[in-house]
Amino acid sequence: MSTPAEKAMKAGVNVELVMDDGIVQAAFMVDKLKDAKVLPIRDDDILLCTYPKSGTHWTWEILNMIVAGKAEYTKHWQNSAWLEYRTEEELEALASPRILHTHLRPKQLPDAIWQKKCKVVHVRRNPKDCMVSSFHQASKQVWKDNPAAKPSYSGTWDDFIDMFVDGSFPGGSYFDHTREWNNISEVHEDFEICRVHYEDMKKDCVPEIRKMADYLRRPLSEKIYQEISEACSFKKLKHANEKLKDQTYHFQWQDDSSGYFRKGITGDWKNWFTVAQSERFDKAYEERMNEKFPY
Repeated sequence: MSTPAEKAMKAGVNVELVMDDGIVQAAFMVDKLKDAKVLPIRDDDILLCTYPKSGTHWTWEILNMIVAGKAEYTKHWQNSAWLEYRTEEELEALASPRILHTHLRPKQLPDAIWQKKCKVVHVRRNPKDCMVSSFHQASKQVWKDNPAAKPSYSGTWDDFIDMFVDGSFPGGSYFDHTREWNNISEVHEDFEICRVHYEDMKKDCVPEIRKMADYLRRPLSEKIYQEISEACSFKKLKHANEKLKDQTYHFQWQDDSSGYFRKGITGDWKNWFTVAQSERFDKAYEERMNEKFPY
């Protein structure tokens, strides 16, 4: 019987995949994940935790501006602070308080995060929009150093939905990821995290910025909140990341490949899902999450 990793490669994932602790991972990430589990953690570290394509760049920049106390972009891409991707030496070089971001589930993170009661911000997004954004990125991006010039995924949209639902796309299940973060207080008692929704940020970002600032105990003026919201609008943040920032930690794609920033909107899933596909996903969501699809 094929493993979920093998099924994903047959469905069109053009990356070597393996099973690691029951989760489908890119083979090149296995050692990185082991290293991430034992990374030294500082008392004042701030963790931004998201499922892929849930507004990571956006929220990471906002958190940095809150800590800085002004609407000024960071020098580097957010990849400079990617907990499971950067080396211990690279992360150690970051000034405190570090704002580290990760797509990992709670059980995959360093134990010191819970012991030191670090600040943790978790962002959740409509999984249908996450899926569309992931499909677009995986289908369009071709790494600079990829001699075969193949995108990460060359299968169909329907097969991609199946992989997303059964958790065989690299990084693992959206459902498992979300359930673990929803139930974090049951595993780590008295651990308070800040929960933010992508859709709320798109509707009105200022209250969400204020909520994060209050959680970090770094309240700012309403004027600064508004300036941060404006500086982190999709158009301005895309321009800053592609034109203003040091590109050292930016992954390089071949010409005509998609970047990280595509539309930055909510509800684009309606342009991709058929009625049957949407109903199929809603049913899977209700079975796995034990609740009605909330979006």
